[in-house]
Amino acid sequence: MSKKNQVSYVKPAEPAFLSRFKERVGFREGPTVETKREQLPAPDDDDDASDKEDEQPQVIVLKKGDLTAEEVMKIKNEMKEVSKTTDPEPEEGKIVFRKPSKRLSEEKYSGLTATSSKKKKETKRISPASQNTSKQVKNSSLLSFDEEETDD
Repeated sequence: MSKKNQVSYVKPAEPAFLSRFKERVGFREGPTVETKREQLPAPDDDDDASDKEDEQPQVIVLKKGDLTAEEVMKIKNEMKEVSKTTDPEPEEGKIVFRKPSKRLSEEKYSGLTATSSKKKKETKRISPASQNTSKQVKNSSLLSFDEEETDD
């Protein structure tokens, strides 16, 4: 075996004058390697950090139909209960893949509106004809060059 595996560091004792100086100043030791290796305490079970009382939005009721602070709390609690019952938490380190829920055909195309090119062409043919008659009367004093009359 080599001596490389047996290498270690021993921190020497701090000189007396440094320890006295640190006491007078009120110096605190920073984190050491051992303290950094310790696990941090687990955060609270609150999923939303903004739910703390001082970080919540201010509720102002202007009309009779507006939500009050109590109603908002009831709705939040109901939503938490529903989310807990529907989605069981996976164990730490495990990733759970689920199939997405199937959508109905109506839901797929609810936001989409498409028209065929024939319909677009027909609407373009109909609408310019009605607009041209009004433009001809208004622009009778202006010069016009027809596309059919071209000089070569």
